[in-house]
Amino acid sequence: MKHLKKFNKYATNVKEDIVNELHKPARINFKRRRTVIKGLNDLIQADLIDLISYSKENNGYKYVLIVINCFSQFVWTEPLINKSAQEVANAMNKILQRSKKKFQKICKPTWGELGSTGRKLVGKRLGGEYKWIHILDDIVDKYNNTVHSTTRMKPIKVTARNERSLLKSTYTHLKIANKITKFKVGDHVRISKYREAFEKGYTPNWSSEIFIIRKIRLSNPTTYLLQDEAGKEITGGFYELELQKVKHPDAHLVEKILRKKGNKVFVKWLGNNDKHDSWIDSNNVL
Repeated sequence: MKHLKKFNKYATNVKEDIVNELHKPARINFKRRRTVIKGLNDLIQADLIDLISYSKENNGYKYVLIVINCFSQFVWTEPLINKSAQEVANAMNKILQRSKKKFQKICKPTWGELGSTGRKLVGKRLGGEYKWIHILDDIVDKYNNTVHSTTRMKPIKVTARNERSLLKSTYTHLKIANKITKFKVGDHVRISKYREAFEKGYTPNWSSEIFIIRKIRLSNPTTYLLQDEAGKEITGGFYELELQKVKHPDAHLVEKILRKKGNKVFVKWLGNNDKHDSWIDSNNVL
């Protein structure tokens, strides 16, 4: 009986630890890696601004493709009726033709940062309604002729003539990475979920699925590469504040028992898709 009480107490503690891990507050705002920019025609970022709610006031246009030169901060935009691959490709071609430049790299910004900039650009109220289609060019032109806080220059004034001096004064402040890391290779961790992506307050802030750190990159700040428990590598790197070390890496939450066979049960694991369903001993279900 004493052994059973100890076991029940242990099981309860494990469950409480897991629940606490899942609902631990997740940081959203923290320092991220700076984009390394090598020159005027090196890198552009592209994103879509969702303005579906105001399509009736804007001739049916629902999106704006926004492209920014990461060196000069110069912006181009194109309105879109939809976000099909063909529509976006056509809009991008128009922007590249207008720019008259050949850029080395293009990427989508992390966490919608560029989309936030775009919404500030076109989110101008007129008569209590968002009417932007007829003033979009004027808004962008005003932005490109306003001094930018990063370069301390107007985007339209950044040219090949002042590229070298701007690169030296603005884009070479790289810091040495910290070699002391919070996690080590082989640690089991959860990945944070950003609360604004979910509607209900009780949605966990951290992934139910457990991952393993496979590599550490001494970037500034440090980033970690992960794999799942089956050994499949996870795309992209993760910051320290996006990870939480797991206290009980061998303990997983069972969502439901699908079927039974003798002393075995076939279970669905919480937070995992059907490919992770598996047979386990019924005695291992706490």
